[in-house]
Amino acid sequence: MDERTPQFSNSYMNFQRKIYLTVAMFFIATLFMAGCAAAPTPQPKPTLDKANIDFSNTLISLTFDDGDADNYLVRSALKDNGLRATFYVVSGLTGSDGYMTVDQLHDLYQDGNEIGGHTLTHSSLSDVRGDALKKEVCQDRLNLLNMGFDVTSFAYPFGYYDDEAIKTVKLCGYNNARIVTDGPQEMPVADPYKLEAMPYIVQDTSFNKMASYVKEISADGGGWMIFVFHHVCNGCDEYAVDYDTFVQFAEWIGYRQQNAGLKVETISEVIGGEVQPGVSP
Repeated sequence: MDERTPQFSNSYMNFQRKIYLTVAMFFIATLFMAGCAAAPTPQPKPTLDKANIDFSNTLISLTFDDGDADNYLVRSALKDNGLRATFYVVSGLTGSDGYMTVDQLHDLYQDGNEIGGHTLTHSSLSDVRGDALKKEVCQDRLNLLNMGFDVTSFAYPFGYYDDEAIKTVKLCGYNNARIVTDGPQEMPVADPYKLEAMPYIVQDTSFNKMASYVKEISADGGGWMIFVFHHVCNGCDEYAVDYDTFVQFAEWIGYRQQNAGLKVETISEVIGGEVQPGVSP
């Protein structure tokens, strides 16, 4: 018995060691597997777009018609994303109910945005002729110049223009004028008094639709895309863009301006030219 006891004890101890080692290895393996499960799955780096789109030949101008009071809401979205826009103002309505004040226009102007003309009373230039036409266009520009703005760009109300309207716009000292078509404007510009804008942005124009315009035209070789906005509100008007939709679009183009070669400029930055003296009607 005494001779066998040490042999039995050694075997038993070896058996215990194997059990302890097996349990320890199982415990370590369990912790390792748990750690692997808890580790975050590596995510692919974000890309600008699924397709390899070249934005470097695409130029965007954001334009707002009429000087509606709710246009002032986009000020922070423009600033935050390094964007500047052109605001076409009906000077005879400035400061009245539903329209931006002169101080608000100056806030936008000091941010680098452009103030352009849009007639004195928002009259269709098909309805006025002669001296009345000259007053609508020239007095509007004089008013804006007297407010302290360098005014070189004009937008035809309702997109209407003809030879007499173009002649009057030139006479009143404007360097360019915008119409509304299916866009984009071809470059170089053949006629700065017939700048071709994209279709109006309306209530049911989604962010995806606006982004698709940019991607499709960029993929097709690029061009100058002049976007036309009116009200900025949630369903207040047929010719309105939802505020959140505009912010999303501003962020989208701002990011591509910073990272993908997309260019965003005001109308006057694209066309250039000296500020002409005002002309009395």
